[in-house]
Amino acid sequence: MSWHPCLRLPVLGLLVSLLAALFVPVSGWHSPAQAATDTQETRLTVRGSGLKVPRFVTLKSDEVNMRAGPGLEYPVIWHYRRMGLPLRVEAEFEVWRKVVDHKGDTGWMHQSVVSLRRFALVTDGSARIYSRPSDESPLVAVAERDALMELQSCPTQWCKVASGDTRGWMSRTALWGLLEGEVLK
Repeated sequence: MSWHPCLRLPVLGLLVSLLAALFVPVSGWHSPAQAATDTQETRLTVRGSGLKVPRFVTLKSDEVNMRAGPGLEYPVIWHYRRMGLPLRVEAEFEVWRKVVDHKGDTGWMHQSVVSLRRFALVTDGSARIYSRPSDESPLVAVAERDALMELQSCPTQWCKVASGDTRGWMSRTALWGLLEGEVLK
């Protein structure tokens, strides 16, 4: 199984810092004392989808732009060419999603270019795929770094994955595209 790494072409390196003023916490206004206790749980959204933030999404096509802000008037900062690439949604502003890629780059994408279909990116140099959720079960295949794997379920530390005709179980520690502790049935 051979895979090519994500091709990202930097267009502009400038980010717009005015975005913070556009957002309010999901849970509304808090007193300073209450805000201090809720800091870890606060996620930003303004008239978004209503779906949980953070969450993972994937690119719907091989031609997707990441912008510096939530609108077409903001410059393109990255151009992605990898359908299925997972991204973590960190905030929402109407039809725009603030996303983070596997390398930590952050920007905005229109909701129409992302899907809720789940894929994960192999982060290990090579990750073993087993026939059952145990490293003592027969080896099915070895996936190289940056391979995209469809996530079928992740009930424990093992995820059932697929890529083409290859199906099996992989350790979730070898994958990027899941929230910590997230369970997929």
